[in-house]
Amino acid sequence: MKNKILAVIAASITATSYNAVATNGDSLIGLGAISRSMGGTGVAHFAGAESALKNPALLSQQKGVEVMFGGTFFAPDVTATKNGSPQDITATSDADKNMIPEVAIAHELGDGWVVGVGMFGSAGMGTDWRDSAPMMDPTTGQVGLYGMRSNLLLLKFAVPFAYSKDNWSIGIAPVLQYGALDLAFTTSNTDQFGAFNPNTPTTKQVGQGSSYDFGMGFDLGFSYDIPSSGITLGLVYESSIEMTYDHQISNSAAAFGYGQPGALANFTDNLEQPAHVAAGIDWHNDMMSVTFDVKNIMWGDAKGYEDFGWENQTVFALGFEYLLDKLALRFGYNYGENPIANSTDTTPVFTGGPTNGDVLNTFNHIMFPAITEQHITAGFGYAFSKNVALDMALTYATSPDVTVSAQTTGLGDITVTNDQLAITAGIKYSF
Repeated sequence: MKNKILAVIAASITATSYNAVATNGDSLIGLGAISRSMGGTGVAHFAGAESALKNPALLSQQKGVEVMFGGTFFAPDVTATKNGSPQDITATSDADKNMIPEVAIAHELGDGWVVGVGMFGSAGMGTDWRDSAPMMDPTTGQVGLYGMRSNLLLLKFAVPFAYSKDNWSIGIAPVLQYGALDLAFTTSNTDQFGAFNPNTPTTKQVGQGSSYDFGMGFDLGFSYDIPSSGITLGLVYESSIEMTYDHQISNSAAAFGYGQPGALANFTDNLEQPAHVAAGIDWHNDMMSVTFDVKNIMWGDAKGYEDFGWENQTVFALGFEYLLDKLALRFGYNYGENPIANSTDTTPVFTGGPTNGDVLNTFNHIMFPAITEQHITAGFGYAFSKNVALDMALTYATSPDVTVSAQTTGLGDITVTNDQLAITAGIKYSF
């Protein structure tokens, strides 16, 4: 029965969000069209049922019942250039289109209580170099990008409860997270450790299909309305969620020699989604809102990410909303510095093998290039009636050109970019 449940969930998620590439690390900058159009803000800015996905305490402002259905079309443009040896070769990942679903419900119970439901794709990452950069490039004879393919998918289901009294609100949301991870590539099969050797065309395939796991966590939120000021303050803590993807990370690392006698220790299959802590402030009147969030994502403290050298990431987000009768215009900006460190560790994985730093750089920047930093957002909301409204968001994101060493894995110096375009739509029905 468990396997059947996993198969159904895997099929549904794959159909909607295959190879999702996100923005602040591997996490989406915001969930829902209102948040995404306002730079990913929402810690202090109430956005109806959508706030169940950002700060559960804000649900206390909900009147009646609201249901939101939406999704994001995500189009990342990931390129990798192998510099030199003997010429530059640029490849583009084929994982360039995907859909990410979102559903949220909020119901006012009375006496200050509100309950909600949220189901949403929260994070993901993936690339596909099988066609553009296989193990060997037949036109030049050079080593490609191992034909690497990666796919991390995360879906959360939350049931938030919010309570307000006077100007204070508190919200808590138990969270069930489903995750799937698939890593695959082609590598050499010639030396005793199975590690890559660029001097032979003999190869083997690494990867056994996706692995799945469930994890539990919680979101805890607070908000406070400063009397007679139009200012709301918000605070959110999202717990870490432990996930284990059997035979994915360990098998991939073993192909480069980790875990063999006399070699560096192998990696575990743990890939914990990190804890977040965020604070926000929102100023609003009858015509406009200005909101600002700051968030710290603790990649460097999360199992798996810390092994690969990811660092804690501070994210700044700014959003504006202007109301015109039935129309709301929204704009925003989001910045989070690239959390992936350029590893310069020259320790060999095994005697005569690739260095630890070059292998980490290869995995991070070819399979998980979460280097996007700046996001410019815009959108609108339109109320067709008292009960029905449409929200839209457009997000354009850019990354710096990141160059790292992968000399000892046969890739030379590689330069990676990850620019993104996303369109989000949400329909709200209130009654």
